[in-house]
Amino acid sequence: MTRPTAAPSFAPVRGRGRPIAGVLAEALGDRPGARASAAAAAFAEALGWPLTREVRLRALTREGELIAEASAERWAAEVRALAPQILERVGARLGPGVALALDVRVAHRER
Repeated sequence: MTRPTAAPSFAPVRGRGRPIAGVLAEALGDRPGARASAAAAAFAEALGWPLTREVRLRALTREGELIAEASAERWAAEVRALAPQILERVGARLGPGVALALDVRVAHRER
């Protein structure tokens, strides 16, 4: 008769089961000079899929305004409607007072 073996125990892996954007936002959040990169990662995490394919963060102003660019008006409208939740999620990742407002613009593509 064989004896059952205990399942191996693994140390928790940082980021396991989390989107890469969240891991990046956390890793970059405390680094001086990485504010824009941390904000972009936190913004992508807050948007989720598929919005991250259609909307990207262009800037984070000193006043705490996130300036985003959408590929079409329908995506911009959706992000504007979700702005309170997005700002709350970005603020939770980066700290209070970092993201206070969201301005979503539509990218004009050359033909």
